[in-house]
Amino acid sequence: MNRKQLLEHIRLALGGTATQSAADLALYAVVRAIQDGLKEDGEVKLARFGTFRMKQVAARRLLLPGSGSPMQLPPRKVLRFIPPTHSEKSL
Repeated sequence: MNRKQLLEHIRLALGGTATQSAADLALYAVVRAIQDGLKEDGEVKLARFGTFRMKQVAARRLLLPGSGSPMQLPPRKVLRFIPPTHSEKSL
């Protein structure tokens, strides 16, 4: 599903009479709320959907495929999504 399809799905879920702009605002509001929650708490749990969590990944060394020369990747934060377990889906 791409963004255009997602917006159409949201528009229909809002009753089918909502405009494309209203669907875009709804999507933006949800994404922005998740971003704000991650900044504040580092985690956003959505019941029966899953958990978004920021994780610190350590620096690591890798070899470039073409030349075989080493390269150092710095430590960084990455976003992880953990889907609910089977028992959590049925709640």
